[in-house]
Amino acid sequence: MSLRRFVNLLMENGVSCPRSASLGEEGYVYYPFKGYGESSKQVFEVESIRLPSPTVSLLPTPSSTDKMCKFDCFSVSESKIICTDQAARTFLYDLDEHCVTSMPNLHAPKYSPFSVSVAIQGEKGEGESSSSSSNSRLYVMEEVLLPERGTGSSYQLEAFDYRKPGPEYLVKAWHCDPLPPPPFVRDPRYVPSPVSSYAVVGNFICISTKGIGTYCFDTVSCSWSHAGDWMLPFCGKGEYVPELKLWFGVSAKNNYAPCASDLSPVVRAEPPKPGCIWEDLNLPEDWRPCRMSDLVNLGSGRFCIIRFFQPSGNRDYMKDQIDQTIAVFSGVEVLPDDNKAAGNGKGKGKQNAKGLRMIKHKSRKCTFIEQINNVESVL
Repeated sequence: MSLRRFVNLLMENGVSCPRSASLGEEGYVYYPFKGYGESSKQVFEVESIRLPSPTVSLLPTPSSTDKMCKFDCFSVSESKIICTDQAARTFLYDLDEHCVTSMPNLHAPKYSPFSVSVAIQGEKGEGESSSSSSNSRLYVMEEVLLPERGTGSSYQLEAFDYRKPGPEYLVKAWHCDPLPPPPFVRDPRYVPSPVSSYAVVGNFICISTKGIGTYCFDTVSCSWSHAGDWMLPFCGKGEYVPELKLWFGVSAKNNYAPCASDLSPVVRAEPPKPGCIWEDLNLPEDWRPCRMSDLVNLGSGRFCIIRFFQPSGNRDYMKDQIDQTIAVFSGVEVLPDDNKAAGNGKGKGKQNAKGLRMIKHKSRKCTFIEQINNVESVL
């Protein structure tokens, strides 16, 4: 996987504004040559930075019937994002071309959705969550799945697919397909609960919900299966990294510290293998996490960890600082142990996350006033 050029941040300041930060470039959150931070003593020195200007501003159409006007944005690739508003109206924005493309609308609005990309079989390396709009499908699911009764569907899972409408067509076009939700939403005893973690394993989308366990959606047969009563080891998204043949994400332990695990057994209805949870990155004692961290795969074993804090000093200090959020961008590099066996990301082979080395590089920070400007999501 080549190095990712940009990380897209969706900012909220009355309107939604995607910004592209060059976090993968040398010198930004990385030292100029490989392994520099491994032998040097790590001192938590954070340089303040300013984010680049917004790439585009998004403003949803006000509506008398919709209580909340908002945009949700989903990453199709590094330079393409799909945007949908509170009425399910949808378009695609190309950050490189500064071009808007019309899209089929979602069948129903989503309250708090998440998305994953799954490579189309035969068009991308197995086990890898593709970032190309032309050879992957983007699946959009509600984070909190509502109960469903009867034979109807509330369209809680949908997929955007770039394909030919039929064999007689020469040109591909975007389609939006409704898909069945996990079967537990039709259980009369089901109480709405958030999806706490999710990951793509080969052709499967795996989700974990507290009190329910882990379910897997087969994107080929469009069917669900119960993997087990255990949970995936991540908080939020786990992403497969082909260079290291493991899944990476953040853990609910150690203040959302980065972690790695082998999820290959999950599609065989077996619990994932224990992995690594790395120590936090020398945080100041008076900073407390205020939301879940994001771990972005930049390619070639490099990651950017984006963490969010609020200062927790004395009470007088807090009066002035309580509405401030500090976003810290930290570059890390993970090196594999060559003696470990490799999995292939499809549920076959063996791998052990232990023995990996995480090298810390630079950290930089931005300070936001929540009522004025804040990071809504990382794309």
